[in-house]
Amino acid sequence: MRKLLTILLAAVLCLSLAACGGPDKQPAIDAYNELAKNYNKFVEISNEDLSGWSEEDIDYMNSIADAITQYGEQLESDDELTQEQLDEMVKACNEFNGVIEEYLENEE
Repeated sequence: MRKLLTILLAAVLCLSLAACGGPDKQPAIDAYNELAKNYNKFVEISNEDLSGWSEEDIDYMNSIADAITQYGEQLESDDELTQEQLDEMVKACNEFNGVIEEYLENEE
């Protein structure tokens, strides 16, 4: 009887641990890292000559910098993020990254 209870308890613990899996942060981390890398390249190139940039363009790129900072802080924190929040973060990072990659391709 003891062995049966021990086996049942072990099975319940294993199942409860498997059910505790939270949302996967890795896709958001990967999207964030790619965006941060490309943004740094962008800043190096664009800071050489800002004369062709409108104030609106500069404000938009500053908003990307703010988003990168915010996403980095959220991903590094111990705060629980929902899968919806992580998906939204990936989507935003990919959109920003598309804008930056297009600019970088035109500069090459």
